[in-house]
Amino acid sequence: MYRVMIVDDEEPVLDSFAFIFDKYVSDFTLCGKARSGTEAVRLISELNPDLVFMDIQMPGLDGIEAIRQLQPRFPQTVFILATAYERFDIAQKAIHLGVFSYLVKPVSRQKILEELELVKKHLDERKKISASQEEEEEFLEKRKEEFKRDFLSSLIWKNPDRDKWEEFCRLFDVNSSRSAIYLVGGMSWASMEIRRDVYGEITRKIRYKYKCQTAELGDKLLFLFPEEREMKNLESRFREILSAYDSYNIILGAGDFRSSDELSASFALAFEPFGDESGEGYGRNREQNRILEVYREILTSERVRGEDLFKEYWIEIFKSYSFEIAKGKMVGLFTLLLQDLDNHLLIRSNFNIDPAEEIIPLENMEAWRKWASDAAKEILDLLEKQRSQSYPKPLKKALSFIAENYSSQIQLTSVAEECLVSPSYLSRLFSEHLDTKFIDYVNRYRINQAVILLRDRKMSIKEASYMVGYQDPNYFSRIFRKIMGVSPSDLEKRGVL
Repeated sequence: MYRVMIVDDEEPVLDSFAFIFDKYVSDFTLCGKARSGTEAVRLISELNPDLVFMDIQMPGLDGIEAIRQLQPRFPQTVFILATAYERFDIAQKAIHLGVFSYLVKPVSRQKILEELELVKKHLDERKKISASQEEEEEFLEKRKEEFKRDFLSSLIWKNPDRDKWEEFCRLFDVNSSRSAIYLVGGMSWASMEIRRDVYGEITRKIRYKYKCQTAELGDKLLFLFPEEREMKNLESRFREILSAYDSYNIILGAGDFRSSDELSASFALAFEPFGDESGEGYGRNREQNRILEVYREILTSERVRGEDLFKEYWIEIFKSYSFEIAKGKMVGLFTLLLQDLDNHLLIRSNFNIDPAEEIIPLENMEAWRKWASDAAKEILDLLEKQRSQSYPKPLKKALSFIAENYSSQIQLTSVAEECLVSPSYLSRLFSEHLDTKFIDYVNRYRINQAVILLRDRKMSIKEASYMVGYQDPNYFSRIFRKIMGVSPSDLEKRGVL
């Protein structure tokens, strides 16, 4: 619905327009009336209409002068001039002011409706163009941020080539050939929301005085500072700001200023204070928590968030350990992830990745980066396909019934009866669409729920077995081992649960 204002010093004209809009117009609404040019300037500034019918001959400020004052402030407003005399000089002025059309009084109802149709077409088209431009700007801004994140995270293992550096400088208005890398971290204990709030405050305070670009790397925040004249107090200013967060035990890593082809060395220097984070006891517990976080995000979040968290995690691992050790950790991550993936999907995933055989032979970071990108895509494609899978109604009803009643005794015959089909037909649906037997699906679903209870609610094994429908904890443990490959007590000992 577009908003219209009528400006005319004759009351019958205003009443006539009001009647036409009330009775014959559906795409425009009358938002205001003005009886002089001066009143029009004031009301248009307040109401910001989309369309204005403006009389020319009015006492005081005439219509032409009113438009001249308003047009620079409201360039998107459409003006239609109306006058009792058809004069060439007025028409010329109207053209120079960008007036949409020029009407000679008296204006018939049909003419008004025709003009409104033309204006609507113009406004609709402009709205489409504006929406398209906004989408394009959002897309370009998103690509720009992705480029920055990829560029800054790549400094972990290599220096940028000249083309990448020049593109980075162009996109982010960097005018120096030398820069320094700083890292802020040590808040792995905090939730993502808390970290982002704290890091956001630190960033705002730093940017008040220094120009910088930032990117999240796992639970750390990376700053790139182009070298400027007043940089000697940068580290002391950082520590002054961080002193307000003493209770958070934030760690600061400060790199030195380097040319663009040596930035990786500045990153390495900034990372040195974080070496202690990989200490055996602390690192192991933290790593287990991060793996669980990666699991949950990849399996339950939107695709982009899952991709981001996985990338943040492996970047951190490859920076914290030697290349060979980091590859070994990735084998462990993918082995657990694929096992969890089968349990999450509750069917055989037929996944085409063998982590050990494919990861161990990789010879450098570029090879790993390509492999990791392809593997993540395959996992996320599989998840999307599973989430969008269209099943027959009886199977959908059966899956819903199992989800609601898995803690009770469930038999194929009772579920088939609930779905108004025969047990043999329902069994065939599970085989054809899920590539699994009915009982295997139920067991996988129950074990998946048990893992969640054991991890998140810290229930005992016995309590969890009862909660998911197994009255015999020993039988529960046998099914658990069959599906997970280990017993629930073994996972507890490893600290995974």
